[in-house]
Amino acid sequence: MYLTLAAIRFLLSLPSALAVGLLLLPRLIGEDGGRFKRAVAALALARAVFGFALLYVTARAIFPADRPIEFDTLWEFTVNTSVGNAWIGTQLIAFLFAALAAARLFVASEALDRVTLWIGVALIAAVSVTGHAIDDGLPRWTQASFLLHTAAGLTWLGGLLGLVWWMFTARGKPPEVAARLAERWSFVAKVAMAIVAVTGFAIAWENVGSIPNMLATPYGRLLTLKLVLLCAVLLAALALARYITRRPEGEFNVGWYSKVGAGESVFALALLSIAGYIAVITPASHETILYWPLPFRLSYIATWGQNPAMFSPIWWWGIAAVALAIIAALIWWTPSTRQYRLYATPAISAAAAISLAVSFATEAYTDTYDDPTQDYTAESVSRGLTHFQENCVGCHGGQGEGNGPLAKDLKNQQGLPVQPADLTAPHVGTHTIGDIFHWLTHGGQSGVMPAFAEQLDVDDRWDVINFLLMMSYSNRARFMSAQPMIQWLIAPDFALIDPEENATSLFKLRGVPTLISFARCASPNGDPTARATSVKIAHDAAKAAGVNQVTIYDAACPQEAKGREAVHPKAVETAYSVINRYPNETPSEEIEEAHFLVDRSGYIRARFRSFAPDDGNAQRLSGLAAEFAREPLIEISLHSH
Repeated sequence: MYLTLAAIRFLLSLPSALAVGLLLLPRLIGEDGGRFKRAVAALALARAVFGFALLYVTARAIFPADRPIEFDTLWEFTVNTSVGNAWIGTQLIAFLFAALAAARLFVASEALDRVTLWIGVALIAAVSVTGHAIDDGLPRWTQASFLLHTAAGLTWLGGLLGLVWWMFTARGKPPEVAARLAERWSFVAKVAMAIVAVTGFAIAWENVGSIPNMLATPYGRLLTLKLVLLCAVLLAALALARYITRRPEGEFNVGWYSKVGAGESVFALALLSIAGYIAVITPASHETILYWPLPFRLSYIATWGQNPAMFSPIWWWGIAAVALAIIAALIWWTPSTRQYRLYATPAISAAAAISLAVSFATEAYTDTYDDPTQDYTAESVSRGLTHFQENCVGCHGGQGEGNGPLAKDLKNQQGLPVQPADLTAPHVGTHTIGDIFHWLTHGGQSGVMPAFAEQLDVDDRWDVINFLLMMSYSNRARFMSAQPMIQWLIAPDFALIDPEENATSLFKLRGVPTLISFARCASPNGDPTARATSVKIAHDAAKAAGVNQVTIYDAACPQEAKGREAVHPKAVETAYSVINRYPNETPSEEIEEAHFLVDRSGYIRARFRSFAPDDGNAQRLSGLAAEFAREPLIEISLHSH
C-alpha cells in the first residue's frame, strides 16, 4: 500500500510541477508561452483528476483491509479527519489551477498568467500537507519547512523538465535566446536548491533524529539514497553552469545542453519518486526497531576519547589521514601539479577521509542503535539490580567491579585468563545501550560471558541495562557534594502520588528545581532527633527556595516535613542508592539520609548529606536553586539514553 500511495503522490506532483515549469520559463525571457498553453491546461486537469485517486488510496491505507471503501465511507473520512480536510483544500486549489489554465487558452492576459503561476506554486506546496507536514506534533517551523521544501523542490523539478522540453523543441530559436534562458534558469535553480537544502536540513533534524538513524531505519536509508542522487543532480547542474559561464560569445550548443539536462532530469525524477515514498512511511525518529547494517560505527568516545597508546592502529590511521590531506593540498596548490588537481586531489582527499573515519571506527552490531523498551526509571533500575544480583554477581561482583567469586577462574577458548569488566568504570559509557543489549542477548565479546536471552526476556534485559548505566555513574557520583556539578547525571524518573494528576512523575516536575530527599528517621544508625531536625530544615529550605520536594521518608519522620511522595518508595530508594556512595564507605541499598538537588532540566547537580541549623546547607540550597532556575531548559529523553 505504501508503494501505491507513493506512486499516486508521484503522479500528483509531476504534472503540477511540469505545468509550473512551463509557466515560469517563458516569463524568464519575455515569451508569452503560447506553445505550452495546451500542455499546461492538460497537466493541470490531470493533477485535479489524480487527486481523487489519492483520496481513495489514502483511505484504503488507513481503514482495515476487510472494510469496503464506499462513497459514504469516503465522505466520512474526508469530512471528519485532518487528512481528509487537507485533501479538500488541495483539491480546491487543484481545480482552481485547472480552471485558470483552461482560461488561458481563450484569454491572453499577463495578469492571468501571473495568477496561474502563483496558484500552481501554491498547489505544489500543498502536496506536503497530505504527508508528514500535517502532523500536529511537529513544530510550526518544521511544518513551514515542509511547505517551502516542497514548493522549491517541485518548482526546480518542473523548471528543469520544462527547460529540457523547451530546448528540444526550440527549433529556429537563436542560440542567444536559449543561452539567456539557461542563464536565468540557472539563477532560479540555485535559489530553489538553496531553499531545498536549508529546509531539508530542518526537516531531517526533526524526522531523522540522529545521524545513526540515517542508516539504521528505512526512512534514513531512503534519505541517504536521496542525498546520493542529489549529488548526481548537482554534478550535472555544475557541468551545465560551467558551460554557460565558459561558452564562447555568440555560441550555445542546444543539443549538448539538452542531453545533459535530460540526464539531470532522470536523476531528478528518481529523487521525486523517493521523496514520494519517504512522505508516507514512518519517520526515522519515530521508529522503534532499528537495524544497523554495518559491522562498525564511528565514535570519538570509544576511540580517541580513550587516549589510545601512541602508534596504536588508531594513531596510524590518524597519521595517514593527515599525511594524505597534506599531499592533496600540495597537489592543489603546487603550480607544477595543478594539471592533475581535478582528479588527484579529490581522490587523495577521499582516501584521507576514509583513513580518518577508520581511526574513529569501533565494532558495531545490528542492534547497536536499538531503542530500549523500558524507560530510564527508578523502578526499572531497581528491577535491573535484582536481575543483576541473580545472574551477574558471580563474575562481576556485588558492586560490579569485576571481582566476583568466579572471576579468578575465567578463561577464554584459548585457555587465557579473562578479567570480567569493571561495570563501574567510565568505559561503560563508550558503548551504546544497543551494544550492551547485544552482549546480554548473544554473549560477551570475550566469549566467556554467556547469553541471557533465555533467562531474561527483552524487558528484563533493558532493566539490567538501565541498572548498569546507573552503576557506571557510581564511581564518579561518590564525590557529589553540596558544590554544583555539571549536567551529566540524569535523575531516573519515578511515579509520584498525585491525586490531582498534575505531576504524576518526577519528569513532569521539570521546569523548576526539585529536591529528592531520603531519610530513615527510625534507623538506629544515627541520632533520631538530629535527623528529624535535618528533614525539617530541608523542607523549610526547599519551600523558601521555591523548589519542588519529593520525600522518601519512613513513618518516623515528621509528617510536616514531607513533600510529594513516590508510588514505589522502596524501588526509588534502591535505585538512588546506586549513586549514593561516598569514598571509603561501604555501599548500601538503604539510604540513611541524602538529599539530591535536581535542576530544572532533570540533571542531579548536588547532594546534601544532611541539614543542620549552622552548617550553611540551607543557604547553599537556596543559592543553587536560584542559579539553576536561571539556566535554560534542556530537553532530555528518558527513553533513548
